[in-house]
Amino acid sequence: MPTPIDPVEVPNNQFSPGLLTLESSGSSTSSITQDWWVHIQTIEIMYNRNNKYDLTTSSPTNVPVVTFNYLDAAYTVQTTDEIWRNATFSGELWEPQTLELITAGASAGGFGTQGVVNTSTVGYIRRKVRTDAAGNILDPTGICTNRGNIVIDKAPGAYTVGYDTSSQVNGNLQYAMGQVARQCPSFKATLVNL
Repeated sequence: MPTPIDPVEVPNNQFSPGLLTLESSGSSTSSITQDWWVHIQTIEIMYNRNNKYDLTTSSPTNVPVVTFNYLDAAYTVQTTDEIWRNATFSGELWEPQTLELITAGASAGGFGTQGVVNTSTVGYIRRKVRTDAAGNILDPTGICTNRGNIVIDKAPGAYTVGYDTSSQVNGNLQYAMGQVARQCPSFKATLVNL
């Protein structure tokens, strides 16, 4: 059985710089009727900041020392991959997934003490199906929905607003997208616009 081809790979295993084979706006004026592969992805994250305590420093008169703080992030990820047979569209389409961060207790654009990360625009890929020499479709299909928890944004000691700035948000979210991609194999971390 042939190995499935990645959805953004072009024939002959050549990658097109900037995904040139996929139009980002579907601006073609002529309609094309054929079989299409359609991929849609979303993610929702809810998080709370927690402290990790060193219990060896605790006593009836001493509060334990906070060794570090972190975000406990509960996520729900979903991908939908379908084949639309004999459908008519104006062309291939690639739309990046956009996230929206809503926080409590943050200054300077950080995560704060609690919040959510919502998908404000779903990630979307539509392109011609890929087939092998016998005409069998190679593209994956199905719906994947998974939930889980990950730890992100560790910082030393108790929570300090000074460590919580916009400069670390994208890196932490990219790490989270990589972890989430393990839960739904067709989730494309690189389709997320950070």
